[in-house]
Amino acid sequence: MTDNTKEPKFEIHIPDVIAHRGFSAENPENTLISYENAVKAGTTALEGDIRLSKDNEIVMMHDLTMNRTSTGLGPVREQNWHGYIDGITTKTEPPQPIPRFNDVLDYLIQPEISEGKKGLYMIVDIKFDNPIEILDVLKQLLDTYTETYPQLFDQLVIGIWNVEFLKKAKELFPKFKLCFIGLSVTAARTHFIDNVDFLSLPFAALAGQDGQSIIREAHTKQKRVFTWTINDPQQMKTCVLWQVDGVIGDNVTVMLENVHHAPKSLTSVEEYQEFAESDTYLASKRRRAYYYLITKAMQLASWKFIGV
Repeated sequence: MTDNTKEPKFEIHIPDVIAHRGFSAENPENTLISYENAVKAGTTALEGDIRLSKDNEIVMMHDLTMNRTSTGLGPVREQNWHGYIDGITTKTEPPQPIPRFNDVLDYLIQPEISEGKKGLYMIVDIKFDNPIEILDVLKQLLDTYTETYPQLFDQLVIGIWNVEFLKKAKELFPKFKLCFIGLSVTAARTHFIDNVDFLSLPFAALAGQDGQSIIREAHTKQKRVFTWTINDPQQMKTCVLWQVDGVIGDNVTVMLENVHHAPKSLTSVEEYQEFAESDTYLASKRRRAYYYLITKAMQLASWKFIGV
């Protein structure tokens, strides 16, 4: 007699591993070596920040000023790339030059990357405190590449924080995917979810009921959800069970182990149930209260500094 009993199936959603400022846990952030080593380690995607210099070069840097991460001083916008920023290095060892975005583009278009690492993409984080003119300069730069390297339309995701940037980005980058990056689920739902391809929100914003709701809503609308900055393996497990589409963190090796290898190793419903039941990161009332307060603070900050 044939046994028609079928093993119950389970579905597990494997998020992308997105290297925050490159493999920044082991390399100076936002540098070419950080991006290169993230790709060598096996990351799914990259993430990096851009700033505009006084002479309108697009510089890879997170902060408004160069003070924290480099041997330079002062706001990026008040210094020329040529003759100043091009001569400074990172404070973090090994000292690295501060790249421009075109240096990163030159890396991405290399055949071993664009063809050998199919599916690799990069989120370009354009902070809200940039001058909006950075979008025009970015458009001009990308136009010099995309005619010869149209694969960049798939390799790059344009990340924006506010409505003003969104409106202009939709006009300037119609062939690129757009990503809302922000602190507030309310802002994501009210202004962005229907106008972008991705939502990128901090872990705290997704930890509550409203955060879980926005993940489901985004997936219903065929949008993808990323979360940041995830460096705790327990948080990574929680993110997998939330079914987010991308986990952004500093340590590519740790993320790959906990976001890819561990969930992919599950072979039965029982193993999956054990995996899910061992997710205790938010079990503590104190921790849930902490994230609730953080979420409220982020919503206020989003309204005060970003206007949404």
